[in-house]
Amino acid sequence: MVLDASKVETQRKLLTKELWDVGIRLNKQKPDIKIRMKTGGGITLNATCELTKVGLPIVRDILNMHKIHNADVLFRGNYSIDDFIDIVTPNRKYLPCLYCVNKCDTISINQIDLYAHSKHTVVISCRNKLNLDYMLSCLWEHLDFIRIFTKPKGKRPDFSEPIILKRGSTVEDVCLRIHKDFVKKFKYALVWGRTVKHQPQRCGLKTVLSDEDVVALYTK
Repeated sequence: MVLDASKVETQRKLLTKELWDVGIRLNKQKPDIKIRMKTGGGITLNATCELTKVGLPIVRDILNMHKIHNADVLFRGNYSIDDFIDIVTPNRKYLPCLYCVNKCDTISINQIDLYAHSKHTVVISCRNKLNLDYMLSCLWEHLDFIRIFTKPKGKRPDFSEPIILKRGSTVEDVCLRIHKDFVKKFKYALVWGRTVKHQPQRCGLKTVLSDEDVVALYTK
């Protein structure tokens, strides 16, 4: 979200509200609330902690409004009514957001320092190309990407064009990114990097990879 340095709070408030109204929640963890449908027995409510913001009558009313009359509900946290409504409503999205305060060359050092130390915020100047490298670094961190380098058989690793994947991706995801046939013909993979104890180490399809790992695929 790019914000004008002279209108930061106004723009952030308006844009955040517009996104909120269409079901997008910025920099917010999805509430750990589970709803298990059942064929009878009405609504039951259980929790792993004391609930001070909601109770069974409210939970029942909200579910009935969504035509859910039989379900087991489990709260793993002291969440609010709005949090529960967000879980029941199917179109809610929880997304990371980096606030880019642009035109930092037009505000005071004290204001720059204030925004620079704010959470999920980076101060930049597109016109003067200030702090753009740091902004890219912050974007990468917010998107939670990792780089995987491939090593062709008998050759050195290719460090020029990494495969970009989400954190938590596996060797199987690398195979699918190259070609779906790699999964069918997969024999094993050799992995170098933080994922493994030995360099290299033989791994299977379900091995979770780390940033900057090197992977060599072997097929049948």
